[in-house]
Amino acid sequence: MLKHLFALLLIFLFGSSCSDNKKDNRTGDLTGKHVLVFCGHGPGYVHDNIAASATMMQQLAAENGFIVDTTSAVSVFCDDSLSRYDLLVYANASYVESLLDEPKRAAFQRFIRSGKGFVGLHAATCTGKDWEWFTQMIGGRFDYHPPLQPLTLKVVDGSHPSTAMWPDTLRRNDELYVFKRLNPQARILAVWQTYGVKWAERSPEIMQPSIPAVWCNEFEGGRVWYSALGHNASCYAEPDYRAHVLGGLKWAAASPATEPDKQ
Repeated sequence: MLKHLFALLLIFLFGSSCSDNKKDNRTGDLTGKHVLVFCGHGPGYVHDNIAASATMMQQLAAENGFIVDTTSAVSVFCDDSLSRYDLLVYANASYVESLLDEPKRAAFQRFIRSGKGFVGLHAATCTGKDWEWFTQMIGGRFDYHPPLQPLTLKVVDGSHPSTAMWPDTLRRNDELYVFKRLNPQARILAVWQTYGVKWAERSPEIMQPSIPAVWCNEFEGGRVWYSALGHNASCYAEPDYRAHVLGGLKWAAASPATEPDKQ
């Protein structure tokens, strides 16, 4: 009982990090924006949805007038390359921290601190084991998941452009990510309801009855949006999911509410 009460308090604290009159739902015009879609991965499980997520990004670019470059090369993590882009998307890129040395990490940090946007899809939170800055930037780190199964997603903030197209609850066949080291400053937009979930070998101890699934945050001058949805490659062709990601891209593309660090 105490664990459930603590979980309710945790969701309340996360969900109320921005009161109604302070919610920042501004969107940026994507027309002409340059977006870097990174699909690289380090040692670890490689999702078979990477190509589908990259294709979705290319199609969204063609439909909405922005420019996409797709790569798995970590050489792009330098000031000369990153300065060309307005947004960086981790399209199921995972376990990347082992591939980025200190200069590459520093370039990534300068990109965010200059007021640019970051979007993470599904497996993007599998990065960060040995890089706490990235974990806090993206909002948390993947810990484990139960088997793929039908799940109930509850929208807790339908005012955001990435969730406005959804009803209060919807059913999806997806992978429920359980996280650790969640950033308490994140604004939670949607949660997985855990009642009835078949957990198999491992279940959460304190994160019931809901687990964050979609969130956004302003972090060190940049705008960050993440969605844990998207394990199945087929979902990247679904109109509702594509509208969800497009809303996240537009939010991340808006100018920061606070003046970014120009250093």
